[in-house]
Amino acid sequence: MTPEDFRKMVLPEGRRLYALAYRYLNSREEAEDAVQEVMMKLWAERNSRRNLSSVAAWCTTVTRNCCIDILRKKKNLRIGDHRETEAMAAADADTVKAHDAGEAARLVRLIVGRMNEPGKSAVIMRDIEGYTYDETAEALGMNVAALRTLMSRARKQIKEELERIYSYGTGKDKGTDW
Repeated sequence: MTPEDFRKMVLPEGRRLYALAYRYLNSREEAEDAVQEVMMKLWAERNSRRNLSSVAAWCTTVTRNCCIDILRKKKNLRIGDHRETEAMAAADADTVKAHDAGEAARLVRLIVGRMNEPGKSAVIMRDIEGYTYDETAEALGMNVAALRTLMSRARKQIKEELERIYSYGTGKDKGTDW
């Protein structure tokens, strides 16, 4: 890939890659750093990727992997965050019912942020970023049928977690009559 091809095909993906990185990292600074690192990796690999069917999928995959690496490093530094986030969500369960769709979206982002890979990436790419099944499957290195199964399981996990959070403050729990 020539420098001109890189300018025409890869650089325009920058904004979309930033949005994807921000969805993973929830930090403007970290997302900017991640995209800068991704662009450097893409530049370094530009000549080894001659038979690409989709430059966008290649860029997305590198960005996703970069963000996952950053999150893994952060996870090693902060062990108690999962319990803290869960406690905050449970404590807010009564007030969540009174809030608008923005609050529900915040909860979904928290849940997705705690999901395991590749389900997390699939939900972000397909449901949040709006990629097609074909684009998402290609970026994740799987076939569309496997992606559909993965998406079904991930959505079920999100639904169950939301039900658990919403029922926490009401006293309604599975198996109880109150």
